[in-house]
Amino acid sequence: MKASTLIAKTFSLPPLNTSASGAATQAPAWMVLTGIMLLSLLGMPAQSETTPIALLPVDSISQVTTGSSGQTFDVNALLGATRYYEHSTPITGQNAVTTNLEAGHVWNGHETLRHVNTFYHHEQTFGSQTSDLFDRHATWAGMLIGGRATDSGNNVRQQGIAPGTDLRSAAIATHWAGGAYALGFGLNVNTVREAYHQAFTNSDVVNSSYGFTDPAGAHGYTLRSDGMAFRHSTTLHVVSAGNSGSGANTVGSPGSGYNSLAVGALGGGHDFDTVALFSSRSPQDFSYYDITDGVATLVTVPGVRAAVDLVAPGSGLTSAFYGGQTGGNHPGLNNSRDRGSDEDAYTSSISGTSFSAPLVAGGASLMASAAKTLPELSDNPDATQSVVLKSLLMSGAAKTEGWDNGMTLVTHGDQSHYSTTQSLDWAAGAGRMDLDRTFDLQVTGQTGVGALPGSENHVFKYGWDYGFAGLGMHNDYILDKYVEPNTPLSVTLAWMRARDWQVETDTLHEIAQANLDLSVWLLDEQGQFDMLIAESVSVYNNVEHLHLLLPQSGQYGLRVSYTDNVFDNSGWWGSTGFEQDYGLSWNLVSAPEPGVWFMFAGVAFALFVFGRRPTRRLGRKKEVDR
Repeated sequence: MKASTLIAKTFSLPPLNTSASGAATQAPAWMVLTGIMLLSLLGMPAQSETTPIALLPVDSISQVTTGSSGQTFDVNALLGATRYYEHSTPITGQNAVTTNLEAGHVWNGHETLRHVNTFYHHEQTFGSQTSDLFDRHATWAGMLIGGRATDSGNNVRQQGIAPGTDLRSAAIATHWAGGAYALGFGLNVNTVREAYHQAFTNSDVVNSSYGFTDPAGAHGYTLRSDGMAFRHSTTLHVVSAGNSGSGANTVGSPGSGYNSLAVGALGGGHDFDTVALFSSRSPQDFSYYDITDGVATLVTVPGVRAAVDLVAPGSGLTSAFYGGQTGGNHPGLNNSRDRGSDEDAYTSSISGTSFSAPLVAGGASLMASAAKTLPELSDNPDATQSVVLKSLLMSGAAKTEGWDNGMTLVTHGDQSHYSTTQSLDWAAGAGRMDLDRTFDLQVTGQTGVGALPGSENHVFKYGWDYGFAGLGMHNDYILDKYVEPNTPLSVTLAWMRARDWQVETDTLHEIAQANLDLSVWLLDEQGQFDMLIAESVSVYNNVEHLHLLLPQSGQYGLRVSYTDNVFDNSGWWGSTGFEQDYGLSWNLVSAPEPGVWFMFAGVAFALFVFGRRPTRRLGRKKEVDR
């Protein structure tokens, strides 16, 4: 079922004031002004858009991907991308389209970005031609996604994580604010509508490294972003979490919305195992619009959800430099001057979630490429669903130092199990992107069974599914192997809130959010679900994630339960014909990681949570026995 069939006046929002009034009260890198939206690019956390931006050092002979200690370091290899590159059919991003959507355009005059030839923007964006929108910040992000090494160049420095992707650029800025190399910019509904519509209609992955203050994800522009992702279910929207520091409720929109993959930043030198102090984090407010008799009332629950999904390196990085007087350095800005537009110039030591998000977007591009290229995936349309890609990235993630999702031991009578309502680490989400692990889950394991409401599915010990859940029902997945004690298991469930944006009329719809739960069970000798081992039962997240050592030998099962709706303005969400779709992935073979396990009856034990999403299409029940 397509999102366009869901529209009904009973859950249509009345016109929202999409330009908030008053100044933001959080970090100085975010501003909202009366009558316009003035947003911030999520790089350079120490800078304010009202202060001239200090030029980072341009190092045209740098041999490093990160600037730490001046050593050569390959971030792509650290993140496991080599596993895709070295497949018998090398996966570099071919057959996948990735669009960088932010204030300005990627400059295609750089030696690593000459292949960028498709640009999306509305006539009301800044300037009179595409070249007026070329921007340093967009160029930095673009190269990290899909820069291509030159014949005589240095691969480590030049190559983005998905060099084979069809990299495109979308711009939304009507103007920039502040001094030269401005991070603050304005936009309007038309510039957003054109860029988002073109990017999501034509792309497999969209990266957005910008944001504004909207802790509960309730602003009209956040609804537009979520609505576009919901409508285009095979386009994954990767966004920066923000650089507002270590306090709670600091993740900005669109990352504070409900249908994207929000990425925080890692520091800690070449280990990249520690969340950077500037990286925004949860707990985050939750909100929705209750619509009764055509009146929309905002309902907010403070500090109850995890908004960061994943982390990736976001400090000390090197990328393509652009210093021309366009975009955020146009001549109308204070202190603007031509800093050079040499095709072989690079900037070293850039930091911010603006740059961790493009790395994850590039990783997602490799996954989309594999889904479209490899025979074992290309015949299965479920392999390109954004909730499947998101789930896989989170199940494959490596735990970072101090990772903690608030799991506690729950005892009822003589039975104990672990439970979390937090699901994810407030700062690190599910952990650091690890494409080496993700490759196995995506390509070499179970590749979908199409679970239907109330179904029982026999599955291989690792893999993924795109399934459908019915309200008040559960779907079971029986793992086909008996396991020994202390066998590691990671599981992620992801789905979206039902929000829709009718682009043509700029009509927003707040429909429903399903509450799905994820649990792991030990089966009895008859193969029935007998003993609850662990559960992820967040109410307000749209991610559930478990990460544990199984406590005893035997056969195990996974259960996806559709308990209720957090809200439902439609009155029928989750019923027959409107089932909730989701992505589920699991891994029964990863080696345990030190420092993130809990003890259960003398056995090391742990878990973590992931996302949720709504229904659009029914699949077929399948059974796989390996």
